Amino acid sequence: MNRWDAIEQARKALKLPKRVTRSQIRDAYRQRCRQLHPDVNSGIDTTDEMNLVNASYNLLMDYADEYTIRLEPNESGMTDEEWWMHKFGHDPVWHTKEED
Repeated sequence: MNRWDAIEQARKALKLPKRVTRSQIRDAYRQRCRQLHPDVNSGIDTTDEMNLVNASYNLLMDYADEYTIRLEPNESGMTDEEWWMHKFGHDPVWHTKEED
């Protein structure tokens, strides 16, 4: 199975639409966990389904992490300078009119 097929299968396992955010992935994962929890499904073995849901969540979050563009300073340890460089593409050094 190629990576795109695995991502598609993971999306379907969590019952997600094609376009989702990280928070939607997390919310869908939590909802599926509640649905499959042994307290809710007494007498039914949901271990295989739960393993699929866990693997799906991990795959989708890893994929989302690869392609997430950080847009806020200090998010995940990004410094103000790194954020500025990412956002504007040049050094955030303040220049006086004499230097311009």
